Amino acid sequence: MTEQAKYRLEIVSPDAPPAQYDLAQAIVQIGRDPAHNDLVLAHGWVSRVHARIYCDREPYRIQDMGSSNGTQVNDLPLIAEEMRPLNVGDVIAIGPFRLTLVLTGLVPEAPVEEEPAPPVEEEPEEPDYSLLERIGTRRAPGAAAAPPAAPPSQTLPPSLEEAPVTPWVGMPRQASRWLQYLPPIYAEDGFLGRYLLLFEDLLGPIQQIIAHFDLFLNPSTTPETFIPWLNDWMGHLVDEHWTAETQRELLRQASWLHQARGTRAGLTRYLEIATGATVEIEENVDGPHTFRVALRTGGPEIDRRIVERIIELNRPAHTSFRLEIIA
Repeated sequence: MTEQAKYRLEIVSPDAPPAQYDLAQAIVQIGRDPAHNDLVLAHGWVSRVHARIYCDREPYRIQDMGSSNGTQVNDLPLIAEEMRPLNVGDVIAIGPFRLTLVLTGLVPEAPVEEEPAPPVEEEPEEPDYSLLERIGTRRAPGAAAAPPAAPPSQTLPPSLEEAPVTPWVGMPRQASRWLQYLPPIYAEDGFLGRYLLLFEDLLGPIQQIIAHFDLFLNPSTTPETFIPWLNDWMGHLVDEHWTAETQRELLRQASWLHQARGTRAGLTRYLEIATGATVEIEENVDGPHTFRVALRTGGPEIDRRIVERIIELNRPAHTSFRLEIIA
């Protein structure tokens, strides 16, 4: 007799007493609409069809169905349509509800009737090799006697014996995660799970890029090779010769810099980030509609052409300027 783990959800909400829900079916659908859900959470923050929990095999998985207010597992947001495994003690946040996965115990499965064993066939008697040696071998006079024939081996050669699958470098598991998108019957044979690992290894990086593309749009987390793309979209704020950290800082403040373009504060902040120097701007020093820009470096030499280009792109069209770089 075998045993199968049984789980349940302990539900806590601010406006109702604690409740429990046994996960006793393959798929549990959670939402606000009683006509379409197994577990009904009646609240305006819960979508009509909010999430699903897949209980067909362990570990159980949860999937957000594109809900309006989202789903969290242990305070981490769940991306819509993404599967996430559940462990005992995990807390699922859906609207004002908190659902904790609890192991209730082990329940025995129904015993399976065993079929009667087939009759055992009697093995044939092994031949008397000593008799065959005496009467079945002829040899030339003076020749050594041939060794007796060995009985046939009943074991396979080592090369044909079934060996366990040895994981290769980078293979974290023995079955593909893509099995969760197939009916449970396909997980009964381990071959398909291992076979899908080939395609998951090839397409997995592309899938991760698509799923987390928002990280590419954040200057703080985007790869260094993607910074030129962000620079094109932001109106060429940075120069490729600057350090990656300088480029990231300018792209982080791109929105404010575009709003402050043509102002004293905007030009000062732009030059401070790009050069790392102390910037002083004085207006009307050489007459009306003129200004003076002084950079006090106190460090490495600054490329004057880059500074002039920044000023040209950010000064008011009717003004002229004078640049001084003070070491």
